[in-house]
Amino acid sequence: MKAKSILTIILLSLLAVLPLGAQSSLALLVQPGAEFPLGENSELFTLGGTVHLGAEVGFGPGLFVSGGVGYNYTPIDAESSLSVLQAGGGAGIYLDLSPRFSFKLEALGGYYQGMINDPGDVEGETSGGNPYAGGGLGFSFLINPSISMGAGAVYKNYLGLYGGVSAYLGSSFYLKGKDARRAKLQQALPMRPDLMPGAVAPAPGQGIDLRQISFIPVFPVFHNYYDTHSIGKALITSLEKKEITDIKMTLLIKQYMDSPKDCGLPPTLAGGEEAEIDLYALFTDEVLSITEGTKAAADLVLEYRIGDTLYRDMRVETVRFYDRNAMSWDDDRKAAAFVTAKDPAILGFSKNVTGMIRDKGSRALNENLLTAMGLFEALSLYGVSYVIDPRTPYAEFSKNKEQVDFLQFPRQTLEYKAGDCDDLSILYCALLEAVGIETAFITVPGHIYMAFSLDLGPDEAEKSFRDSAELIFKNGKAWVPVEITERQGGFLKAWQTGAKQWREHLLKDQAGFFALHESWGTYEPVGLPGGREDLLQLPREDKIVATFLAELMKFIDREIYPQVKNLEAEIARGGDTLPVRNRLGVLYARYGLYDKAEAEFSRVLKAREFLPALVNLGNIRFLNEDYRTAGSYYTRARRLAPDNATVLLCVARVSHALENYAAAEESYAALKKLDPGLAERFAYLGMEAGSTMRAGDANKNKGVVIWDEE
Repeated sequence: MKAKSILTIILLSLLAVLPLGAQSSLALLVQPGAEFPLGENSELFTLGGTVHLGAEVGFGPGLFVSGGVGYNYTPIDAESSLSVLQAGGGAGIYLDLSPRFSFKLEALGGYYQGMINDPGDVEGETSGGNPYAGGGLGFSFLINPSISMGAGAVYKNYLGLYGGVSAYLGSSFYLKGKDARRAKLQQALPMRPDLMPGAVAPAPGQGIDLRQISFIPVFPVFHNYYDTHSIGKALITSLEKKEITDIKMTLLIKQYMDSPKDCGLPPTLAGGEEAEIDLYALFTDEVLSITEGTKAAADLVLEYRIGDTLYRDMRVETVRFYDRNAMSWDDDRKAAAFVTAKDPAILGFSKNVTGMIRDKGSRALNENLLTAMGLFEALSLYGVSYVIDPRTPYAEFSKNKEQVDFLQFPRQTLEYKAGDCDDLSILYCALLEAVGIETAFITVPGHIYMAFSLDLGPDEAEKSFRDSAELIFKNGKAWVPVEITERQGGFLKAWQTGAKQWREHLLKDQAGFFALHESWGTYEPVGLPGGREDLLQLPREDKIVATFLAELMKFIDREIYPQVKNLEAEIARGGDTLPVRNRLGVLYARYGLYDKAEAEFSRVLKAREFLPALVNLGNIRFLNEDYRTAGSYYTRARRLAPDNATVLLCVARVSHALENYAAAEESYAALKKLDPGLAERFAYLGMEAGSTMRAGDANKNKGVVIWDEE
């Protein structure tokens, strides 16, 4: 009790009388060690242990006072030992050897209470107390502004008992005075090339107070995003009465940045003014090598002028990095960053499959639709399956906007041959984007899938497809929704399922549509390091083509059969059947059934010279590159209707294909006056002969014709 009372008096006295001003410090000490008895009684005692708990107050140029309690345990023989409780104080000085290393000298004094444990046959008094006095020396290493580690030796003469030396290892935990120690640490940092020489560290209570520094965790996949969107914030406050000028702050994370990034802050602060600042970072692709979450040191440098003096405040903070596959669903557009369409493996898969199916289907059908169909079937043959990730299921993680999900890059999904709904949607989008087909994400509660653009306007799409309810009309285009997790029923089943989900959730206002190209404006796609195209083993070409053609015929039958049945019934009812037969021929032609189409058009022309049938027969010959026969049909049509816009376009196109450019220009000029919008769709006809742009545009429109259904 006496020792505790003395310690309480010492600590209260320290806190009451010491000037804890701006340059003072307060630390708690923990010092375990070993006790070596010395002197005439040392033969009675052997090596023991000791622990010291205390407080230390620093003030002035390295001066300090301290107080605390200690406990020594010293064996006497095999059956007994000595315990010593002590309470006391001291004073001393720290001598800095470097910004981090310091040498310590101190003088000590206090009161101890000793007692013999298990006295046995020991004669005489078994407990007692007296003053003690001594001194010590040691070294300390400043780890950060809050903690230092130390080692040293202390000699104490326990009057009436023995003298002893304690060797200790310990820690100091600072409760006050961090600014001064932070300034010392700044002096230990190497000078960065971007920093101006001659700057001095501000004294505590001087210049700008930099505090409340906080960072959000960094997602490597968005490393370009953080160039303009902050990864943290800080608060700066002027501690001066006059204006502070030329304020500049930079952030550098050495492992993942090439150079410091300027942070957004005002160039001047008035006296007492404060401002919240955003912290930015421009990361290198090195962050994409992070496969496990990690932490890194962030160097913050604040420079400013007060009068003619340049000041510099430097801080080292910790930033957390998630792994490269991590993402949260607070913004559904974020998934766009994973759609790496330029990955060599994705380009190889997509372009190879597209090359296999090119010209295998009807040129009259929408090219985007045929490509998407072929890639879908190729993925099925490749063995890609839908597997819910039990660790991060989209249905659960998408509900919690802060939950961190695991998403696969497209190449990874190809390598694993499996993925969640988000992984498969990302893969299919990447494959289509790799061959120039625009895509989008669709989100409904607990699920994400995708859509691709037909590159058709709504009016044209409604004419080209039997049921426009199977399409989505957004941004002036028609889109095909595809439930990519439907891996068994083929492309058509995936299309039907995707359209059904869209209709159901659109009525409830629960469907989100996010075009990839718009999302990339905020969340740029990244390049996943590594990977090789030649490691992918595609299915055999004959299997891909056969599966594609089988699905294509299913699509044609689905689209055409109900319409054929209705038109044939209308023909059977009699009346003027020529327009109906012409529409039947157009229906066959739109789906590439040219033999059936030509038979219907020819039956119409046997009855009379019918303008739409002439145009449409010419179109079939044009698509088959029989330009002279096509020209003869178009010429007959022009005799019937010299000012018909569709006829003028057909004559201009076939003349251009036959390299009769004068006739092409003459017909195109007439078309521009009659229907400027239609003329604009085929602008290559009005360009100079031999133009690279003209040739490219002509090739692009080679398989496009205007069918006349009148």
